[in-house]
Amino acid sequence: MPQQYGQQWAPPRQPQQFGFTGGQQLPSQIPTQRSAEPTPPKKRRKWPWIVGALILIPILAFAGCTALVGGAVKAVDDARQGGSVGLGEMFYYSSKVGLMVAAPTPHNPGNQYIVGRGEQGWESTVTITNGSSHPVGASLVTMNATVNGAPAERYFDDGADLATQDIAPGQSLRVPFRFKTKKGATGPVQIAVAAEFNEPVFFNGTLS
Repeated sequence: MPQQYGQQWAPPRQPQQFGFTGGQQLPSQIPTQRSAEPTPPKKRRKWPWIVGALILIPILAFAGCTALVGGAVKAVDDARQGGSVGLGEMFYYSSKVGLMVAAPTPHNPGNQYIVGRGEQGWESTVTITNGSSHPVGASLVTMNATVNGAPAERYFDDGADLATQDIAPGQSLRVPFRFKTKKGATGPVQIAVAAEFNEPVFFNGTLS
């Protein structure tokens, strides 16, 4: 067949084989290696710290207040602390208020309705010394006696032992203290005296 001018001859096309070459299967897609990207650091949450601080601050404040209050209470307790001394000895509170109790001696009120025939009266003297800077009320001084571990009954004779005076700073006041026991009673005696709202002071001795 004569060649026509203006057209270029080309070999016949072979059927295109998709994915096959020489009987072998070609991969339909060649995997490409992706570069590993760095993982961004995780952001720390701030709200747990804030909540913890809000809880911890009141606890620390409460603990501080408790320590201050406890220290103040301890200071007051130390100022009120009493003690134990012998009859005739002077005891001073931290407020400089002093107490002293003389050894009891037999006392007869001459009234059988106060001290009966089977009883024995005793008299002691409580001396209150005000070494503080404020007046001390004698009516706030309490006293009681114990003989051989049993309470001894206090009695009042002429009313002179009901002291209500105010003791000025630097002054002292002597108050009689009378009590009774069974006739012929002897043995250890303890007289407890407390000034104002302080703890008692125990004065120890022997009845003979």
